[in-house]
Amino acid sequence: MATNPMQRRSRNSFLLGMLITTLVLGAIIAGLVFMMMQMQNTQQELQAATVYVLNKDVQSGGNITTGDLTAVKVSRSVAPSNAASMTTITEAESKNNNEEETNSSVVAKINISRGTILTTDMLGLADSQGNDVRKQQYNTIVLPMDLITGDFVDIRLLLPSGQDFIVVSKKKVEIPQIAGVDSTDTISIELSEDEILSMSNAIVEAYMINGSKLYAAKYIDAGNQEAATPTYPVNGEVARLIENDSNIVNTALNALRARYNRDIRENYINSTIAGQEGATENEQTKMEESITNSQTSREQYLQSLSGAATVEE
Repeated sequence: MATNPMQRRSRNSFLLGMLITTLVLGAIIAGLVFMMMQMQNTQQELQAATVYVLNKDVQSGGNITTGDLTAVKVSRSVAPSNAASMTTITEAESKNNNEEETNSSVVAKINISRGTILTTDMLGLADSQGNDVRKQQYNTIVLPMDLITGDFVDIRLLLPSGQDFIVVSKKKVEIPQIAGVDSTDTISIELSEDEILSMSNAIVEAYMINGSKLYAAKYIDAGNQEAATPTYPVNGEVARLIENDSNIVNTALNALRARYNRDIRENYINSTIAGQEGATENEQTKMEESITNSQTSREQYLQSLSGAATVEE
């Protein structure tokens, strides 16, 4: 049936109005959806927290640096309230050495597996070594049967009288390898100048006193256990050498002065040495044995390197 022009215009106006209304409603709905998504994302960001996880396994007492950490986002509801921040690590790494103060490094108090979220309870601060620190190798120390690289030890001197002195404390052990096999009698430890002199003194006196023992004692939980206070008093000659050694900082000198006990030195250690028959000869013999063992180990090490090079060629 034919429609007149008025009806046709009316219908077209109605359809156009419906289309415009639909478009406007669609735009409003799309805007609301977009706003809701933005609000949801903002809420999720507010509810998220940045935590740091290890990208490798770290043993108790081991150092942790910024390179060992990876930042991850987690829900704030599951993030530990004591989660460690990057600031703890970066501040420890940025401190500078001076004569009175050494750097601090962050260490693990417990064994921490890769991927674990770090918390402040897992971390501790340990003084790093100063400019006078050197790596020393010793083959004169009685070692624990189960000692491995990475363990921490005190080096102690036991006298026949039963007195037991701590020479140096809480040193991280590295066991040298020859052809991939751990040495059975040699360890490497890092020592400051005063500790090197104390160890040298203790080694000589251990050689001179029959029945004495210079031995390593392991820490069972290095991350949580504080370093023991050394108690071994060096002899007068070494004490004077230490006093005049410019490589030894004031803090170490003060600690050595406080440790020195004239009565213990004279009445126990010196008197024990004086009572030893052939003490000087014992010391010379043992020192020669130590030098021979070191030379033999060195030759074996070089031979292992030569053999490896030959295989690679």
